[in-house]
Amino acid sequence: MLGHVNHAKYLTYFEDARMALVSAAPSGVVSDQVGRGAIAARVAVDYRRQVRFTAGLILTVRTTVSRIGTSSWTLRQLLFAPDDPARPVAEGECVLVAFDYLAGRPRPLDDDERAYWGALQ
Repeated sequence: MLGHVNHAKYLTYFEDARMALVSAAPSGVVSDQVGRGAIAARVAVDYRRQVRFTAGLILTVRTTVSRIGTSSWTLRQLLFAPDDPARPVAEGECVLVAFDYLAGRPRPLDDDERAYWGALQ
């Protein structure tokens, strides 16, 4: 063991925070009846510093919306460790696309979705 949090775990932290927001969104997670949801079209991570692994380690993710388009929006995510809560250990960006799972294609954001994500700008 190298003593630090593996780089792949950062993606999991970002995904967990992102899914908490998606599940609270008007379209929520995909429903077989409605088919309205979202897909991740792009995910990027910039690693700023390592995090030493310790038992009970709790990291914090802050998420904002940096852009809203016709059918997609971009989340900016910052990951913080308890040793320096003002300096991120990683920065993430995720482009989500509104998706119609019944039709199998992207769709424009609905007004309720635009309002929900817009409140996070």
